[in-house]
Amino acid sequence: MSMLTNSAGRRSGILRRYRPGNPGTLSVSYATLLGMGSYRWKHRSYGAVTMVAIIWGAACLAGCSNSTSSSAGSKQSASSQITPTPTPTAAATSPVPVGPASGSSAAENSASAASNSLFPLKPGDQSVRQGYVNVGNRRLPHRRVYTITDVTKVVNGVTAMVALDQDFDGGELAEESLELLSLDKDGNVLYLGSYTEAYEGGQFVNSTDAWLSGIRGGKSGILVPGHPQVGPSFTQAVVPGEGPATARVVKTGEKKCVPFRCFSNIVVVEENGAELKYYAPGVGGILTVPLSDQPRETEELINVTTLSKTGLDEISAEGIKLDQHARIVSGDVYGHSTPARRTT
Repeated sequence: MSMLTNSAGRRSGILRRYRPGNPGTLSVSYATLLGMGSYRWKHRSYGAVTMVAIIWGAACLAGCSNSTSSSAGSKQSASSQITPTPTPTAAATSPVPVGPASGSSAAENSASAASNSLFPLKPGDQSVRQGYVNVGNRRLPHRRVYTITDVTKVVNGVTAMVALDQDFDGGELAEESLELLSLDKDGNVLYLGSYTEAYEGGQFVNSTDAWLSGIRGGKSGILVPGHPQVGPSFTQAVVPGEGPATARVVKTGEKKCVPFRCFSNIVVVEENGAELKYYAPGVGGILTVPLSDQPRETEELINVTTLSKTGLDEISAEGIKLDQHARIVSGDVYGHSTPARRTT
């Protein structure tokens, strides 16, 4: 459940998204993932910390035309509205991309006026991607929900925004990550750390990675450049025990269609020769395509929405709880860090 790939082909936090055979990877229910599902709520607990995970079971229509959103059910329907216009309409209408962010108002550094339309850091923005990975003769689906919260955490002197990255298999949460991001004065999106947990049957199994910039050799890097140009590689992060993760811009001004809709002015980034990631202005990542077949994994954007205040409160509370648990489970890293907090 990650956005970067290191030189060994492994991922950590944003770097590590989905690995078959990982503890907490569950069997896939095709009826749940491919049918017309709805949000469901799953409760899990570990010690004194109880987490509530948002379970997404929506379906999408493939092709280059606008996709339609699934009906929002149960408690989540009050948390976010998937609508194409500011006026609330039926959930069956086609959503439109969230516009470019104006920058992180939470950043307490020189980046307060900066922005990066290829990776908006606007609290409440949530994207959903449908992923598939080939394992033997089987093509297994999973669903990734990525949300920018209004939670911040000071990492190595920089106030980072907290993104919550959730991976669902068969309608159940398999992995969940905190991703710590910031903007510099040039509009580069910086990657400052992550923490990932794996689950099985709704229960915590283990922590699969934990690193922070400035602790035990962890170093921040550029996740997405502010002014991308085709050229040499750059370091996205240095994760202790895994080495540097590097990337390079290979194409700009591209056009691409995914189930959500078609996009132009896309920037394509190659990560360590392992996969290509496509970023669209005002939306962020829309497509991940592997450069090898072992295993062959893809991800396509199927929906973008903006959470309501209630929805943002709930998902941000989840981020706070995950940070609290990281301080217990990975005390050698997160135990030395400043606790995450809400900005409102």
